[in-house]
Order: sequence, then structure tokens, then C-alpha cells
Amino acid sequence: MRTFKLPHNPAYGYSGPLTVDMKFGSCEQKPADLEALPAGSQCKEIADITLAHEAAHRERCARETAAVYWDRLPSQIAAEEAERYRAQANAMRAQLKRIVDEGTITVEAKMEPRIKGPQFDVTYSFVMPSIAMEGKSSPGSDSWTVNGKGKQSGKIKNMKIGGMTCKSSGQLNDDIDMALDTDGFGMNLKSKSTGRPGDIKVRCRGGYGMSMRPQGEVGSGEVFAAERFESEADISQDVSMMPFAKIVTQGGMSVSGNHTVTVRLVCPGE
Repeated sequence: MRTFKLPHNPAYGYSGPLTVDMKFGSCEQKPADLEALPAGSQCKEIADITLAHEAAHRERCARETAAVYWDRLPSQIAAEEAERYRAQANAMRAQLKRIVDEGTITVEAKMEPRIKGPQFDVTYSFVMPSIAMEGKSSPGSDSWTVNGKGKQSGKIKNMKIGGMTCKSSGQLNDDIDMALDTDGFGMNLKSKSTGRPGDIKVRCRGGYGMSMRPQGEVGSGEVFAAERFESEADISQDVSMMPFAKIVTQGGMSVSGNHTVTVRLVCPGE
């Protein structure tokens, strides 16, 4: 049992001891290890849960006596460890659910694609102000979805056509529906946009133009997947790798720029 190790990866952000051993033949653990465990934990709640795991080992040993505790079969020792980790996992799950249920999650986004081609150079700006995500964790599930509704505006930031610098006015408007899936560790985000009234007018030297956008135009898709769920996460994507860019480049245009999505989590009590 001294050499038997379960394969595992240290938890993200944990810097404490990998094991807190109990001295053979006794019910004691090194005080230095027990102090280092909470000091290296990511937060007080995780530290308390892990300390409770070790305290349960000591309590059982004291109750059964050290002689009985250490005279068990390896299968009995492993069964106790599994019981302790099951209790620890349940406590962690309860904390994650509390964060989802009582915390505040917001999502905001900004995208500025630049599209260039022969006699054409336009930089757009799409801004989605902060959206509050709402929802509750699902009983009996380790993955939950929170939803939010908001608005997005689209404008022309810079424009040159045929060597002429043009000015634009007005904006495109979209209703945005967001769905964030998380298990408390990773997260996925999906979005659906619905076009609303709003047009862009362009005036250049020698003429002008106006967009006539179809009303109720709908688009949807995955914004990102398998990102780490943090108190503040900035997910940046190269616009040229997005699906719409591949369509634009087929027409001989080039696309550049960034799409940034910020997810913020305010924990309960913060």
C-alpha cells in the first residue's frame, strides 16, 4: 500500500502537498502537512473540504484504535479511501452548485472584423454589452446551463471604397440569446442572434448608399467550447478562423481582427 498510487493530475491552482500521510501504527498526521494543505488550496471552502477528509481518517483511527485501524486488509483501506473521496466530491459538488445558484455570471463581447479586397477596405464594430446569465443548477447533474438575453449593435468603424474615405451613420441591431454550459470547471457558450430594425447609411464623395437588411434574420452557433471557467475569463478568437470569414474569403476578400468574449463570475458573498 505504501507504493500504490492512483493516477491523477493535481487540481488547477493547488500548491499544497500531494499526500498527507498518517504515521504507520498511529492516528497522527504531520502538523506541517495539515498546515500546508489549506495554505496551498485555491480557497477556504476547498481547504475546509480537504481538511474534513483527513479529519475523518483520524477520527476513525482513534475510534477503532490504531492497532485495529492498521491491521486491515488492503481492500478495506482502499474502500475507506473511496468513501472519503466520495464525501469530498459531494461537498465540492455542493459548492459548485452554490456558486451557480447564488453567484452572478455575466457575458459581454466585442468583434471588429476588417474585410479587405480590391478597392474595398471596411472595419466593422459589433458590441454586445454585459448580459446577466440566469438559471439554477440541475439536481442530480454535474453540468448546468444558465441563459441570458441582451442586445448587440453593429456599426462601420472605418471605410474606404475605390480610394475614397466614406462616413457611415446608423447601426444594425440584434437580439441576442446566450446559453452557457458549465460543470464549475469548464464552460461552453452558444449564441443566437435575431435581426431587429436598424440600417446603416454610407456617404462617400460622389454618392451614397444604404443597407436594407432583412428583418428577423436569424443566426446561431457555438461561440467557444471547453474553456476554463474562471472568475474572469477573456476568450479571444481570430476572426479569420470564424465560419463567416471562410465564406467571405471565397469571394477573394481577406478577413482579419479579433472577437473577444469576457465571462465574469462574482461568487456569493463577494
